[in-house]
Amino acid sequence: MTSARLKELVIAEVTRRGLVSIMNNTKWIELRDAVRNELPFAPPFQLKDVLNKLPQPEQFESDVNYLGDWSDESLSPFFGIEWLRIRPRYLSFRHQGRLIAPEVQVQSVESELRAILHRYNIPYRQDGDSIWIFGYQSATDGLIAYPGRS
Repeated sequence: MTSARLKELVIAEVTRRGLVSIMNNTKWIELRDAVRNELPFAPPFQLKDVLNKLPQPEQFESDVNYLGDWSDESLSPFFGIEWLRIRPRYLSFRHQGRLIAPEVQVQSVESELRAILHRYNIPYRQDGDSIWIFGYQSATDGLIAYPGRS
């Protein structure tokens, strides 16, 4: 499928669902480059594409022991990203032998990641151990419905 056709499908789905754009290519590129060049490790993330019903990976509720793939192949096209959920922590294990459980070490880049988001004016939401960056969001999120008249 061509990039132009994919963009048409994304725009149609965004319109159908009443989503509004929060990010643009420049912001995504600034974020990607800063993560790749400034952080000591690439934090793992869960990505939800506008056209896919399920995010990848599907399960992402606790800290993980793998790094995020912040390559162009994993993130492109930026216009298709509905949201990115980042866990700015990484679990590593120090093995101490067969009979002793491995020691879990938690590495965090949360403060460094938040500094990047502030520097580039990238809006985000933090829920627990996750930082959410929205490419698109519902136009009615955060609005109070008018109660109307009886």
